Amino acid sequence: MSRYSFVLVDDEPEIREGIRDTIPWEDLGFSFAGACTNGFEALELAERIRPDVVMTDINMPFMDGLALTDRLLSVLPDTKVLIISGYDDFEYARKALRLQVYDYIVKPITPGEFKAVLVKLKETLDAEQENRRDLEHIKKQLAESIPILRERFLVHLVEGRPDRSSIPEGLAYFDLPLPPEGVAYQCLVLDFIRRRKGEDFHIDLITERNILEEFVSSLGPGLLFQDGADRLVILIWGKNRANVYREGLKTAELLWHKLQSMRLRNIAVGVGEAVETLESLVTSYNTAAEALAWGLLREKIGLTAYREVMGKTEPAGGEGGSPGWGREIVSALKIGAGEEAKRHIRAMTDYFKNNPLTIDEYHIKLRLVLAALLQGMEDMEIPQREIFPPPSDPFADIRRFKSLDEVRDWFFLLADTIGSYTSTRQENFALVKVREALDYLETHYDVPVLSLQGLCKKLDISTSYFSAIFKKHHDKTFVEELTNIRIRKAMELLRTTDLMTYEIAEKIGYRDAHYFSLSFRKSTGLTTTEYRNANTARISHGRP
Repeated sequence: MSRYSFVLVDDEPEIREGIRDTIPWEDLGFSFAGACTNGFEALELAERIRPDVVMTDINMPFMDGLALTDRLLSVLPDTKVLIISGYDDFEYARKALRLQVYDYIVKPITPGEFKAVLVKLKETLDAEQENRRDLEHIKKQLAESIPILRERFLVHLVEGRPDRSSIPEGLAYFDLPLPPEGVAYQCLVLDFIRRRKGEDFHIDLITERNILEEFVSSLGPGLLFQDGADRLVILIWGKNRANVYREGLKTAELLWHKLQSMRLRNIAVGVGEAVETLESLVTSYNTAAEALAWGLLREKIGLTAYREVMGKTEPAGGEGGSPGWGREIVSALKIGAGEEAKRHIRAMTDYFKNNPLTIDEYHIKLRLVLAALLQGMEDMEIPQREIFPPPSDPFADIRRFKSLDEVRDWFFLLADTIGSYTSTRQENFALVKVREALDYLETHYDVPVLSLQGLCKKLDISTSYFSAIFKKHHDKTFVEELTNIRIRKAMELLRTTDLMTYEIAEKIGYRDAHYFSLSFRKSTGLTTTEYRNANTARISHGRP
């Protein structure tokens, strides 16, 4: 059992000795750590032993209790302060409250009353100590998890997942040396041509990683991490795209020779394109992965560069790439992120403006985007006729556009129409579920064990979703609505029957008649007897 140190400050010897000698400190979970005659002495002792509790009188020479409290809490903010005073003075109490003292005790106080204060105080200290232990445990777990979270952040970064605004925050949090802008970036991806199985594969992977970590640390700027497919990724950066690409090829050659010298020869390296922004890092990663896949398919040991495989000096789609606009637009629309969908549409039209394409290439790319959107509508169970009423032909529409601004505006409108349809459908679904919930509560209010979880199970929805839609469309919580229904039913029974209060409580789903009575009074402002008598009087006087 924890024992908390207690310091007493009072300029009257009989009070100090009386409190010290009459309280069973250890039985109550405290240790009496000292008694002081004034604030200066108490402050010196407190700074030395850092007590858990200080109880001080207000009126003392040299430094009064309020001044001591102010000084004490500035240096020991976790110390609990009890103020004891012979004056039941509001101004003293107000100042004590402002200083956030634990308790303000007015003399005289009996030993029994003081013991009760200490029992309550120990409960508070125990709870705070438990919270501190929990927090320390969580911090320890977080510290142990940082390498895993750091790796996950880097994987998300190369996969293009983080929102642009959150990238600098992530880099700072994980203390990554990666510049957020002003440089060019490149990914290299490594894997085994033929992976061994089980434990043997993980031994190979750890061995390879250990070698590469040493190698990357000797390179200069670079990061090594493991992606979701258990491949090792090296991320490098430098002044400009041309330099970074050349350095990437050189690095790939050097690390390949290093791995060979360490007898790890069954390895392929994919060299991606260099890019100029962290948002387009996904292009470098994807092109490196594609080059690696090409090498693995042909069991080509050593490095394979994307541009050498494709016979192009740029990745497909140029700088920033063509990351499947249709797929990205659909992904955004599925989660209701209309502005994100429009961002991808802008990226698509900007690409068309900045890259020379033949008319046929342009139309093919547009048709692929539209086909992806139509497939996405099918996945979301949106009937095509709801978005393109007959005899509309969207593929014919996109061939008639004379400018890229028309293309952008048409796809913007399409995104808005799909978003509006899904939003309306979600609202309709929510309204149906709210009506079903209200109907169920009206017919099952008498079930004592009726719970939010049970109701949501009947409705086949989550409790968090239900709470949000019920509050939005009905402006009440589950408990508020259930209570309203039960009280309304109780009022009806009080008006129309002679049932006793406990019988009515049982009929409307309350197990505890006393709790029902409290709920009824809170809701109506009357006791059940007062309500029944008032309604009996109305009837006897011929009033409805």
